[in-house]
Amino acid sequence: MSQINQLQPISTDLFFKIKILKTMMYCGVLWGLYNEGWAMTKDAEDCIFPFWLNGLQAHKYAKKHWPNYTPKRITPKDFENSLLPTLTRLKVTPALCNASNKKLKLTTQQMRHFFFSTQQINFA
Repeated sequence: MSQINQLQPISTDLFFKIKILKTMMYCGVLWGLYNEGWAMTKDAEDCIFPFWLNGLQAHKYAKKHWPNYTPKRITPKDFENSLLPTLTRLKVTPALCNASNKKLKLTTQQMRHFFFSTQQINFA
């Protein structure tokens, strides 16, 4: 029988990512900011489409950074069929944001896995 001699605590960043992805798998809805078009921003590397797991966080962010935008609910069907193809074509990276203004950038494949595969989960 093998033994684990040393356990290393996971980093705060990795813990945050695991927690947020787990929540994303079960939330069933995302929130973006909208005003005659979706809010997008840039960081040092990418053009980003910010989204949130709840409307309150999106509202707080909009109030502080984009006062003319309002939170808009995005269903998995709308995101996958309409928004994601457009973001892919424009080379815009989806980024999940949280209340402390951290962003987790996701690829199209990661979005499909963590957000859209929940429709296939069977709870028996």
